[in-house]
Amino acid sequence: MAAGCTVGEDFQKPSKDVPQQFLGAQIESSITRGNVEWWQAYGDDKLNRLVDLGLEQNLDIRKAVARVEQSQAILEGAGYPISGTTRVSEFKVAGGGTDGRADTGFVRAEASWQADLYGRLKREREAARYRLEGAYDDANVARMTLLDELVTAYIDARFYQELIRINLRVVSSREQTLNATLQARKRRTEMGAAETEVTDIPEVSDLDVAQARTLVASARAELPEAKILFFKSVSRVGTLLGQAWDRPREGLDRTAPQPVPSTRGLKTGVPADLIRNRPDVRLAEKRLAESVALAGVAEADLYPELKLTGNININYSGNDLLPTAGFARLGLDIPLFDLPERRSKVRFQKARSKELLAVWEETVVEAVEEVQDSLVSLKNHNEAVKFTSEAIANLNEVLKLARQAYVAGQSGFLQVLDAERALLAAENALALDKRNFAVDFVDLNVALGGAYDQKPV
Repeated sequence: MAAGCTVGEDFQKPSKDVPQQFLGAQIESSITRGNVEWWQAYGDDKLNRLVDLGLEQNLDIRKAVARVEQSQAILEGAGYPISGTTRVSEFKVAGGGTDGRADTGFVRAEASWQADLYGRLKREREAARYRLEGAYDDANVARMTLLDELVTAYIDARFYQELIRINLRVVSSREQTLNATLQARKRRTEMGAAETEVTDIPEVSDLDVAQARTLVASARAELPEAKILFFKSVSRVGTLLGQAWDRPREGLDRTAPQPVPSTRGLKTGVPADLIRNRPDVRLAEKRLAESVALAGVAEADLYPELKLTGNININYSGNDLLPTAGFARLGLDIPLFDLPERRSKVRFQKARSKELLAVWEETVVEAVEEVQDSLVSLKNHNEAVKFTSEAIANLNEVLKLARQAYVAGQSGFLQVLDAERALLAAENALALDKRNFAVDFVDLNVALGGAYDQKPV
């Protein structure tokens, strides 16, 4: 009878049809990413130190690790068949009178053993084990989220720094243009009518001066917003490190180039790898497995429960032990009046398992989508960086020629204005393209399951 049988379904790993290869990628062999430190591809020592601090200090990760410890404690006590107590039930001391002092006491020990006839205790241990495994994956999801947000926030901070540098250069350049315009107007004003007919100094109108001043003011107006966004990105980095910063630290307020990753050696594997490599997919699977085991627990509650209870009593008076008494009781608890309630719990757990299966399938489908979107974005933003860089080289030459022609009186100020605007737009676009390319690399690695995993020992 103790061996009994186990009711309920054994968990079977779910499956989902996925493409044989990612969109636009060549078929590769299956890979396991594990603890791939993909952020090292940026070659940025500052970023590497921040990631190390984040993995150690991030509050969400610390909370997830605490949940692992909670699940470990639950597993240690799950499915244990013996329960009982040992206690002193009575202790008396009497004194005085002709009989003198008298000590009496009563000690009882009681224990119960439950026979696992239908596998209820076994299913409880299974559910607790899946819960613990899921807690480890939950912690790895927290690490994956931290890496995603921290590296992206760092990339954004460097992006806004680059916008600030671009605008400062533009302000300086436009101030030079404004000064040249004012000097040209002053020199022509000081010349006589005969001199102005033969001079090569361009004619400067009030409109030219107003436009030059507007260019300077508009460039200065864009600086405050870039400074605000930079500070917010740095503050976000501090929050992800579990720190409340009073000012930008860790050197983030210093000049540094935008991080650009090296894609050499990047391997995507095949879509089927995501089921093994992504911690959120594994977490969804473990939650499904726990639900299946809990359905077995609920189903076992439909059947009778056999318990053996033992009791021993020890009495003493003074220095004498009185006769010891005890008993053993075999109990059979049969569910009868609450059977409809127990059946509803079984139906609930089975319906819950169906829901969690759909959650797992949805997670797999979304994982494939995220990888393919990131691959397409990475490829196109890489091309955008290349083409925008070529455009900036050409626009610098255009601006140089436009200024020379304006100073020589061969063209109007409008051409200089257009060239400066086009150059600023291209420089801002290049900074954004580099930022997007760097973030695409983050998104791709996270989508592939590039978390810094820790497994149960």
